[in-house]
Amino acid sequence: MRVAVGTTKGAKVIRISCGILAVGSALLFGCVTQLPVPVEVAASRRVVTYANADPGILLAGKVVTMNDAGDVFTGARVWIRGGVIDAIVKAGEPLPPGAELARSIETNGVIYPGLIDIHNHPEYAVYPLMPIVKKYKDRYEWRYYDDDYARRIEDPNVVLGNAEYYNLGMDVGRYGEYMALAGGTTTLQGGGSSYPLAAASVLYGGLYFRPYARSECLARNIETTSVAERQAYSSVDIGRDVTEWKRLQDDFKRGTIVVHLAEGTTSRMANEFRYVKSAGLLGPNLVVIHGVGLTDAQLKEMAVAGAKLVWSPLSNFLLYGKTANVRVAREAGVLISLAPDWGPSGSKSALGELKVADLVNRRQLNSLFGNRELVEMVTRNPARALRWEQKLGQIGPGFLADLLVVDDREAGSYRNIIAATEENIRLVIVRGEALYGDSTLLSAARARTEGIEETALFNGGRRKSIVPDCPGIGMPYVSVAETRRRLQEALQFDAAYTARVVSREQIAKDLARCNAPGPGDPASAEDARRMLSCRFGLPFEKTDLAPLTVNEDLQFFPRILANPNIPEYLKALPEYYKK
Repeated sequence: MRVAVGTTKGAKVIRISCGILAVGSALLFGCVTQLPVPVEVAASRRVVTYANADPGILLAGKVVTMNDAGDVFTGARVWIRGGVIDAIVKAGEPLPPGAELARSIETNGVIYPGLIDIHNHPEYAVYPLMPIVKKYKDRYEWRYYDDDYARRIEDPNVVLGNAEYYNLGMDVGRYGEYMALAGGTTTLQGGGSSYPLAAASVLYGGLYFRPYARSECLARNIETTSVAERQAYSSVDIGRDVTEWKRLQDDFKRGTIVVHLAEGTTSRMANEFRYVKSAGLLGPNLVVIHGVGLTDAQLKEMAVAGAKLVWSPLSNFLLYGKTANVRVAREAGVLISLAPDWGPSGSKSALGELKVADLVNRRQLNSLFGNRELVEMVTRNPARALRWEQKLGQIGPGFLADLLVVDDREAGSYRNIIAATEENIRLVIVRGEALYGDSTLLSAARARTEGIEETALFNGGRRKSIVPDCPGIGMPYVSVAETRRRLQEALQFDAAYTARVVSREQIAKDLARCNAPGPGDPASAEDARRMLSCRFGLPFEKTDLAPLTVNEDLQFFPRILANPNIPEYLKALPEYYKK
């Protein structure tokens, strides 16, 4: 058995290569023979943190707590240990006992709670913004009756993710989390959404969408994380059959349900609210995503019942030319969160969606929301919506160490993060572990440089890096570069590639569904081409893997500006990225 001895700022450990020990922000692979008493077991990552073994880190900068008092501390330090915030040390205050052993990291930035994205579909992050050329009435129109959408997004996703075809579900899911981290997101919705979908089995002959992860990888996933006793459950659709209604009702009793509702402008959308209410699902445990088609009376009814709203203005405007009536919702007292929706018709992250909300607020709503209120929509409010407000959404002793550090560019601390872009992100910390940020700062915050990979280069030469590994959950290590390569190759839907990775049996099944002649033995590239064409209409058009950041995405702003549905003032969105 191979044994090594290492020291991390006063914490001496003996490591044997048979497990994982969290020491500070580094993951040391091995077991410890002289174990102190374990104080926390993070089951989703199978990482054990031991008392007194981890002096932690002191993260120095301006601290925006997002607490009730609105405290902002300049020149403060946040002491992080064992994935939890132990203390905020204000300028001039002595360090608490034990903190003197912690590594001190000077960020020269502003420290915020990590962003909580409560509405996303990370398995679609591989796709760039769609070229939307018409105004849709509701989500059912484009999801089920738009052939271009099916061939551009939905059919490719079945082929990419399903084990019967390219089996890249893990790569697709990881990429969604990489994009989340690149935008400062530390908690993400949608990674464990309620798939398989009944509709998918009808549309694709028994093939199902599958959540890419049953346990957490990088960002927290609201459906799998163990932040609090009450679990969160997500559902894209509602009540298509008795079984689905029963599942929603059971989830509602156990925890918070995050449900897509009233996504569109037709009267049918208001009816969805009535169905949810009649099923007994209107109450504090209901989080409504979209709510575009809700009436004023329904929004007021939500407020009385304690239901919450998630606002996704960019996606709403791009698809429907209209967004939720957040003025009525706010005046009624509905708790409002802000989130980007998804790659094909939304912002890349909650950080990007903050700029959209800022424009809507200033140009359409006459500054209805203050800057702090907008920031609360991506920090405190989603934590409250999920009933995790005692653990996430603020910086303070006892809160989980999910943090975002950005450049200090604006006079107001809340305005500062609204104006920040992906380039301004200095560091992203999840569970006390630095996972993304400026390459030099990330290396310093982790103390160990192994496994750090550069992912983005900005125009001014600023480099970002990430730690792509997900130790302790049984997923093999794959670099970001390899993930990108696999996905870009797959998105070509090349016949020879398909013949190599899809079984002859599956190709034969699909050709039979098309009433086409069966494949040879072995199946040829021509057989695979016929299968892709007749079964899925692929390849449809040249598709490049969506870049992780707006800076790299040359299609992002041109497609927004060409969209016929957005209000004129949203055409100022690129200006945020020129500063």
